[in-house]
Amino acid sequence: MSGGSAVRRDAGRAKDPATDISVSTQRRLAVALIVLATLNALLWSFVRDPGHGGPDEGQHFSIVSTMVATGRLAEFEGYAPGLFAGRPVRAQVAHEVTPNAFAIPVAVALGVIGSNDYAFNIHVARLFIVGLYPLTLWFAFLTIRRVFPDMRTAPLWGVTVMGTVPMFMLVHSYYTNDAPAIAASTIATYALVRASQSGFAPRDIFLLGVSLGLVGLHKYTGFLIFPATGFVVLWQFGKRPVRLLQVGLSIIGIAAAISSWWYIRNWVLYADPIGVSFTQAAVDASGAAPVPPRSRGLSPIEFVQETNWIGENFATFWAGYGKTKLKLPGAAYLAFSSLIITAAVGIVFRVARQVRQQNSLRGSPILIVLAGLHIGLWLLSFWSSYTVDVAVHGRYVFPTFLSFVILTVLGLSGFMPWRGRASAAVLIAIPAMLAANIAYFIQVVLPDVNSVRLI
Repeated sequence: MSGGSAVRRDAGRAKDPATDISVSTQRRLAVALIVLATLNALLWSFVRDPGHGGPDEGQHFSIVSTMVATGRLAEFEGYAPGLFAGRPVRAQVAHEVTPNAFAIPVAVALGVIGSNDYAFNIHVARLFIVGLYPLTLWFAFLTIRRVFPDMRTAPLWGVTVMGTVPMFMLVHSYYTNDAPAIAASTIATYALVRASQSGFAPRDIFLLGVSLGLVGLHKYTGFLIFPATGFVVLWQFGKRPVRLLQVGLSIIGIAAAISSWWYIRNWVLYADPIGVSFTQAAVDASGAAPVPPRSRGLSPIEFVQETNWIGENFATFWAGYGKTKLKLPGAAYLAFSSLIITAAVGIVFRVARQVRQQNSLRGSPILIVLAGLHIGLWLLSFWSSYTVDVAVHGRYVFPTFLSFVILTVLGLSGFMPWRGRASAAVLIAIPAMLAANIAYFIQVVLPDVNSVRLI
């Protein structure tokens, strides 16, 4: 072993007085937090009844069942007459048409097992979703560590938030197409941050292209990473057209090589690569389809007032789904609101300091991009609700949950660096968040499971 390697290893173990904990301690704590969160999600997965784990679990699993029975990808054959009558939603894109490559390994595994037990098969499928949780949390940890290299407690706090927020844990405990989209988007965010910091080194271009290809094979809620990547590439190479073309074509080529087959298949089957128009035509053909709020003449403000869109999305971003299940006490939502307001003020302070130092437009645009990703997905979610499906589900923005956590850390640390006593306070907050998650499981999740079994 070389002397240089030994020096680097010792440096990793050494305690940095400016950051309070060593890199090796930080890594070990992160792994422990991720293992704990994964075991917790596994527990949630075991206790929730098959088909009732979360929103649309039965419909998502039916796609897998069809794949197991037919030996090929499920094909959309339209909706039954009157299916949408009296319901306040419209399907935007049919489940069979929405990219969902993660269903393939799930179907292959179930086919090899060969069980006809519905409950057993759903629990097996849920294991794949739970398995995505540590992957997502690990790439989140790596990303936050890159964004805040001098704040050793920031990645630990961020991982704890992502490992304890009830709704984020819930979508990693039942069979859904949300979790694969979240994992792919988180990996792509990490790859984008890494590529931006390295000046788009060849291996980082490859990693980014692969991760974007994986995003392209999953739910559309993750697709804002594509224009975000274009923005970063243009920002860094806008004055170097040859390098801009080289990097851009490389990323596009790798991503297209991985994901374009799905859209070619949609074009062949439905003459609609994305599937939006084809699905809406099928909804209309089913008859008695509800008219979206915009088409009913409601203004955006009237729509928000009628549906309580802001309140319900905010509530279900943190916990619960729909309008009645698995909610938190009102005081918890007030605390979350205070957290967001405080972080927003802290970001304003940071920007003001940078403007005074005349460096607000220097360096990497990555924080601007992360803010655009999260805010942009909220805006798209609202537009979809207003024009299509009246959805009030905060989980739709989870592909940018990592961006939200990074922005929150940025804002909270705007008042003081997370070092010294502040760093200790951050570490103390971690067991408090873990305890709150356990309390939620006991007081909310288990009673909800029992109420479902009584129906």
